[in-house]
Amino acid sequence: MSPSINIAVVENNNNREESGTLVCYLERYVRKKNYDVGIFCYLSGEEFLASFGKTDYAAVFLDIFSGKTDGMEVARQLWEYNPQCQIIFLASGREYIWQAFQVHCFDYIDKKDFTRQRLEDVMGDLERKLPSLSQYLEFTCGNRSVRLPMRKIQNVTADNNYTVFMMEDGTEYRYRIPFRNILELVEQVDYFLNCNRGILLNMNDIAAEETDVYVMKNGQRFPIRRFDRVQIKNAYHQYQFVKLEGV
Repeated sequence: MSPSINIAVVENNNNREESGTLVCYLERYVRKKNYDVGIFCYLSGEEFLASFGKTDYAAVFLDIFSGKTDGMEVARQLWEYNPQCQIIFLASGREYIWQAFQVHCFDYIDKKDFTRQRLEDVMGDLERKLPSLSQYLEFTCGNRSVRLPMRKIQNVTADNNYTVFMMEDGTEYRYRIPFRNILELVEQVDYFLNCNRGILLNMNDIAAEETDVYVMKNGQRFPIRRFDRVQIKNAYHQYQFVKLEGV
């Protein structure tokens, strides 16, 4: 299964030692937290820009000086391509801080102040900004502990004594656990929609809403409960509206 989220490190090719330290700290942090994170390194801003469309990133650590295309220009292009990606600038000094925040950066690290603790502080702030960084569905089935990344769950359905989890990559998991137990675990998660008895949908994976059916990105179709259909549809519309506001 692919990582829950991806983080990029875009370095200045002349400062590989600095970027190596940053990557080392990042790897230790996600290992310690047991997070499902992919870390990708790029030797220049140009190389990073060329990756657009191939990999999506939740956050990027971006050197102000990152090759022929400076970090500010990389940030501008990133904002146009993916405004939800959080940018953390790295610079030798604070003279660029005002420019950095003009291009919507999440944080700014002066390399003179860079320590393992500073990196962990930034990651802690990112955790609050990016729920998918640490959000897992955890439960026990018999003697087995199960841990699934919530954002990767496309839908959950009841099947007699089993609960079936369909992941966004097409993988299916079946566990002998009551559906109502799972329903209780995700009731506070804003992107799951209980659209009918024994059916939970990840609203991020709904491709279309019809009169009485939701169509998922993989083509699956799920009926919308009749007696409170208006409330269910309103919940879906409100979630989509909030998502648009955050872009």
